[in-house]
Amino acid sequence: MSKLKYAPQIIAKQWRHLKKPRRTGLRVFGVGAAKTGTHTLAQMFEDHVRTGHEADADALIRRFLHKAETGEAAPLHKFLRWRDRLRGLKIDSSSVNAYLIDDLLTLYPDSRFLLTIRPPGAWLRSMLDHSVLRDPTDAWKRFRTYRFGTGDDFPPEEAELQKPGLFPVSRYLDAWTFSVSEALDKIPEDQLLILQISEIGPRAREIAEFCGLGPEIAPKTTHAYANRFRSGLLDTLPRDYLAEKLEHHAGEVARRALSGWSADGDLEKVLTPAA
Repeated sequence: MSKLKYAPQIIAKQWRHLKKPRRTGLRVFGVGAAKTGTHTLAQMFEDHVRTGHEADADALIRRFLHKAETGEAAPLHKFLRWRDRLRGLKIDSSSVNAYLIDDLLTLYPDSRFLLTIRPPGAWLRSMLDHSVLRDPTDAWKRFRTYRFGTGDDFPPEEAELQKPGLFPVSRYLDAWTFSVSEALDKIPEDQLLILQISEIGPRAREIAEFCGLGPEIAPKTTHAYANRFRSGLLDTLPRDYLAEKLEHHAGEVARRALSGWSADGDLEKVLTPAA
């Protein structure tokens, strides 16, 4: 029923997409984790070129999980080629892409990549807040389990996260570390632009040039899909405990990607001050 309800909007959006010229020149993939600005990257230049945010995500996730479970990459690669021919996206931005870097470099070795990053503490808060509001599709539920596990091994300090069906802090932070390190380790430096989420607006002209759009292209938006809801779940964790988790699971990569990062400095910006 919900799909039928939104059918007119979906059809109108697809028509606007198809009216734009097909991609010319290089492909650009956004490979940041969820809640790091991937939606913004897809929308900021959509008035000028074909862009997509998690386009065909359910079908893509199913084929990725098939590859992860069987080692067979052919169905995934066939789907990626078919989607590329059909959609002709100039900018394809999706949190799923962080898990497809090997495949994208194999199929499209001359592409460029945008890695959006949010400090791990701030990212963790955003993920917790986002997750309690969303009811994902079955494909996304399977993908969450792939990324975060089954959620059945909660430390006692994290009891409040278990109640709404979330995952242990360590699983989230391991996923953050994976998404960042995959890009840093595998994508050639001259094909990668690294952006903190706060830099997307100020660096819009640089992003446009990197994507081959030209500096005169003005962005439609520089902050799409902002979540103003705060669940307060991060504040239920003891500060020292959370700082240790950040350091252990994300510290090395965070310092590599974010100049001057520290667990205490990260938490200072996201935890509610004690009364």
